Amino acid sequence: MADESKPRTRTAPTKKGQLTRARIMDAGRDVLSERGYFGATVAEIAEKSSLSLGAIYRYFENKDVLFLEILEELVEELYTAVSGSWTKGEEFESLRESSRRYLATYYSNRHLIAGLIEMSAAVPECAELWWNLKQKTFRRKERYLQRNLPSSPLKPEYAAVALATMVEQLAYHWYVESEKHGVQAPSLEEATETVSLIWYRSIYANTGTEAINAPAD
Repeated sequence: MADESKPRTRTAPTKKGQLTRARIMDAGRDVLSERGYFGATVAEIAEKSSLSLGAIYRYFENKDVLFLEILEELVEELYTAVSGSWTKGEEFESLRESSRRYLATYYSNRHLIAGLIEMSAAVPECAELWWNLKQKTFRRKERYLQRNLPSSPLKPEYAAVALATMVEQLAYHWYVESEKHGVQAPSLEEATETVSLIWYRSIYANTGTEAINAPAD
């Protein structure tokens, strides 16, 4: 893993510098999405951003540093996609809305996610960021199960991992692998209905219990 004491990016204190840095980030996302981690090069990023190689290296030491920053932004986007989607007393509709938001966010970033998953196999720090995102998501789901279904036979820590992993793997299968193999994925509405029904029936079926609190963010 990279030395945490060293800054991963060069600072951009001026307005012009911030705009240049944003151009590089945008170009990096495009190149990573189009070429994947192993095919992406700094030269392509420079060409895509209409900047010189020297300009790229003034802001980012190498492509890994750039892509890790892109990953940090993506992690935040995926985690916050479902924030504010819960309405007390409307459990199924809330599950449907949170599922729709997550799946829509995943779909719009599917090529970027595929490139970053490639990167996680080669760069330990990238794998660690994915791990941390999953743990943060699992803890949020676990808190929800603990608060709302205290008498459930399911252990919250296991059920949270099982259900959250199910959604992540379905999204990867539908939006990354199926596209790669020319298989038609379900529509957003079909995918949302499938995921939310599985969640609802897994949690509420035969429990005789209704949720009383919104999930913790």
